[in-house]
Amino acid sequence: MRFKVELVCTHESGPYLFARRLEAGDFSLSPSSRLGGVPIHPSLTQPRKLRPDSSPDLDVFTFVLTQRQDADRFSVGQIVEMET
Repeated sequence: MRFKVELVCTHESGPYLFARRLEAGDFSLSPSSRLGGVPIHPSLTQPRKLRPDSSPDLDVFTFVLTQRQDADRFSVGQIVEMET
């Protein structure tokens, strides 16, 4: 499944990546999941992002990178593939 990077954030609690799902369908994460070739934690959240009509934007997800230095491998607008 492909995603488009919307935000890369390094916070004291960890490196986060906000990405928009570009393809319809369900997906799940495992301990070996990778996003753009980078390991991610097998947990997922959705930020409180709204569409222009004020409805929730349910196509944006927050991924937690396992290594802080991997945040440098991503840029806003980049298209990345998820491997589960």
